[in-house]
Amino acid sequence: MRVISGKYRGKRIVSPPDGSIRPTSDKVKESIFNVIQFDVSGSRFLDLFAGTGAMGIEALSRGAEYVLFSDSGKTSSELLKCNLQGIKDGYKTLARDYRDALYCADGKWDFIFVDPPYKCDYIEEICSIVKGRNMLAECGYIVYEHGGKDYVLPDGMVISKRKRFGTVYVDFIGMSRGRTAMAGSYDPITKGHIDVLERALDDYDEVVVLIARNSDKEYLFTLEERVEFAKLATEDYLNVRVDVCDGFVYDYCRKSGVDTVYRGYRDEADLEYERDMARFNEEHGIKTVLVEGVRPISSTLIRQGLKEGEDIKKYLPKESVKAVLKAFKEKL
Repeated sequence: MRVISGKYRGKRIVSPPDGSIRPTSDKVKESIFNVIQFDVSGSRFLDLFAGTGAMGIEALSRGAEYVLFSDSGKTSSELLKCNLQGIKDGYKTLARDYRDALYCADGKWDFIFVDPPYKCDYIEEICSIVKGRNMLAECGYIVYEHGGKDYVLPDGMVISKRKRFGTVYVDFIGMSRGRTAMAGSYDPITKGHIDVLERALDDYDEVVVLIARNSDKEYLFTLEERVEFAKLATEDYLNVRVDVCDGFVYDYCRKSGVDTVYRGYRDEADLEYERDMARFNEEHGIKTVLVEGVRPISSTLIRQGLKEGEDIKKYLPKESVKAVLKAFKEKL
């Protein structure tokens, strides 16, 4: 096992030959850091069941300001000492159990990585201590690697994201940040829409993908098909649900306790139209966040490509490709 990226890239991480410690696999480690990569630099990172120290060392390599390594095991302490040789960045090691470590860890933490033995039920207590001591920085996460066992979070905490790797799950647990919506026809949903969704999930815990029902507009796909495509495209997102909007978006939002909607734009023509929509919604008490830099893919482009026999798979979320092609074939 080696450091994947950053200033210590390629550094060997020593693990016990007897397998007494289960390090996070490179695949899982890389996926976790892909999720948090833009927030690691300058962060404070608590590696609570440090083991070999692989996660905390990866964080230091990628620019974390400070890492606290904690593990009560004698073998882990020896491995940490070995693996931290040559690293001069800010860090501290603690030979304590997770409870003592949490009460010793003063200040706010951007990331608290929790990877206990999968058979142990520590996460509920850990979350309670973290919440009670107000340990998470704004937009901070407890990153919890586990074997899929259900658990209950304290009020006010939510699983913002979940990744699955076979039998391994990684949950990103944070403080609740409310609900938002993104509205459109989704005829069909595209990878560009997913760009907007992921931007919204950076700011909110729950996103409603709101599909318009408009009898005055002609759609290629039926409302039921568009709902199906959207559900398939978002099935891996824990805190996303799909709903249908009859009438004005601002009416739906006000009735649902949503005060902000997200919309994406690809170019200046898009931006002008979206600004007009934003002004209209603002007049009715609903704010709009305009997301730039979304992939230049429109539902119109996909509909045209389907009719002309082009390969449109690259424009669609992979989970919805089969359903879209099947529904279009049935219309021929």
